[in-house]
Amino acid sequence: MKNITLVFILFNLTSCKTMMIKMMLKDPKVENTQTIKDFQLKNNYSTENSLIIKADTSNAIQKLFLGMTVGYYIFDKDGNQICYNASSTCHGEQFKQLLDNKIDSFKSCKNDTATLEKVLSQTYDLSEKSVEKRQFQNSDYYVVTYWQKFLGGKRGYEDAVTWMEEEIKKNKSTLKFTFIKINTDLQENWGLVAGKKAKLKCKIKDDFMTLDVLDLPIKR
Repeated sequence: MKNITLVFILFNLTSCKTMMIKMMLKDPKVENTQTIKDFQLKNNYSTENSLIIKADTSNAIQKLFLGMTVGYYIFDKDGNQICYNASSTCHGEQFKQLLDNKIDSFKSCKNDTATLEKVLSQTYDLSEKSVEKRQFQNSDYYVVTYWQKFLGGKRGYEDAVTWMEEEIKKNKSTLKFTFIKINTDLQENWGLVAGKKAKLKCKIKDDFMTLDVLDLPIKR
């Protein structure tokens, strides 16, 4: 198979986070809806509000790395994005401030490219059906996070998903939260060969990480 090389640069990562990502990275395997669901069920993870990102061979690499570049989004009841606007640099602490209704720590960062409706329109559910905001219960906040099996497996899932689910469950305020988790592993229905792997080469210099993606297994 002809090599396909794509380079992805992650900006503004702290050194500790960069090293953690490097240690957790594995060559990404082409998954499908059933293997994603099986991973969650095998590890006793809830599949509620579990979605998969849409993509094709033209944007597969961009979608694959959403968990690193975005992490998670927060949307208000109208589906508009809000962003942290206080002093903490820890994402966990920022999220807990939202759960504690410290709304002064957040501000509207409304834009046309990151609304809840648009994020959901780029996904399908575990029945491979399209997804819309009206399918979810009305909430004060909608939290969307991204995860990947190739980035840490079970540990990566718990770092990206489980802790947020648990914090929401412990929340005793009157606020209502809807938590949505989106998988971005390579997928068979993106035009890739199920079970095959792409290869990753990782280079780190200062606070920058360069990932070369080789041998993307495209169906012929």
